[in-house]
Amino acid sequence: MSNNLAEKDWNPLVEMLRHEVQEYGGLYNLLERQQEEIFKRDPQLVLDTNAEIESYMADMGGLREQRENFVREMARAFGADEEQPLSKLLNYFPDFMQPMLQALVDEINHMVRRTRQKARQNFMLLSRTMEINHETMQRLQPGNYNKTYSKRGRVGIKTQAQSRYQAFV
Repeated sequence: MSNNLAEKDWNPLVEMLRHEVQEYGGLYNLLERQQEEIFKRDPQLVLDTNAEIESYMADMGGLREQRENFVREMARAFGADEEQPLSKLLNYFPDFMQPMLQALVDEINHMVRRTRQKARQNFMLLSRTMEINHETMQRLQPGNYNKTYSKRGRVGIKTQAQSRYQAFV
């Protein structure tokens, strides 16, 4: 089957994979910038970058979906299961193409792991920052904060200002 594939058949896939690698690199850079802004303690910059990250991720979801649709079409053309990942379809490509496609798939998977790790780090930094801010405020004004627990067992904080407002609703 691989002998029937011409450059016009696989070149769009190669371009999609390369573009996806580039975009993951861009997302990682945004997450790096967000981490620097967290350390600078500039909430507005963090919020602005967060909005950029969300927009970027939505765009990347579109790229991924486009690539997955293309791979499904190729699998259909090969007579293979459409739900198989690209890595399982490599044998259908010419021998000289398989290492490059495998390298692109591996790089995308590597970038996915790196960006997820950086996103988790940023989330933990933000969570810890909020926790420290809350503890500081609680020590400065201990009577204004009450800890309560939600139905899911999470700690919820209710200030006296929130309690007074809810009394009027």
